[in-house]
Amino acid sequence: MPGVERFVQSALRFWEQGRRYEDEGRPLLAARSYTRGLGGFLSYVKLSRAGQLAPAYYAFGALGRETARLCAPRNRHSALQNARMALAASHYADPTCGQVASVEREVHDGRDRTLYALTLGHHDQVLTAEMRIAGAADARDLLASLLGDEAATRPSAMGVWPIGSGDGTGRGRFGYWQDKKRYMQAVLPSCAGLGEFRERRCLREEADAYFAELRRVAPHYDPGPRPERGIG
Repeated sequence: MPGVERFVQSALRFWEQGRRYEDEGRPLLAARSYTRGLGGFLSYVKLSRAGQLAPAYYAFGALGRETARLCAPRNRHSALQNARMALAASHYADPTCGQVASVEREVHDGRDRTLYALTLGHHDQVLTAEMRIAGAADARDLLASLLGDEAATRPSAMGVWPIGSGDGTGRGRFGYWQDKKRYMQAVLPSCAGLGEFRERRCLREEADAYFAELRRVAPHYDPGPRPERGIG
């Protein structure tokens, strides 16, 4: 397959393989396949010169959230890293760029711009603004559900890279690993510098605001159930 497009196809194949392993009750193999899929998406968004990367970032974020939820019962550290990767990718896919006040405008304008999702079999699924916004909100919910124990969080899963900040890391293997480290330590600009408990509160408040605004401007859109919340 020519050029960087091969990374997308490889990512989708590993995603599909991981789901098969999950269905067979083999979570470790599923996690490995998902991790390789995430690497494919990261390589693509890093190297692609395509003008519209939202579908790739949306798929990258969706797989990251799926991976984090798989890892959460077994490996909190890995779950946190994957949740932060998903947060960054979903933020880049979000047409509002993290601005809840822009939800109504983006939902309305998005009806005139047709994008298609990178999916595991439905090649004509339209990727709507609502889906991209809900993905960003869900990434906030997910990360918030994993935060709250600063003493147990290793530095490699702490939010130290405000998404979008800093210079490019360059091409090649070294640049790839630099980028992966950034994604695994991603934090929203609105949460930069906060401790875990304050970051969790901020994420929950932003997720609540996103979902409330989506219900107001797109009442027929169903984003699916939100995760259960613990105390705090």
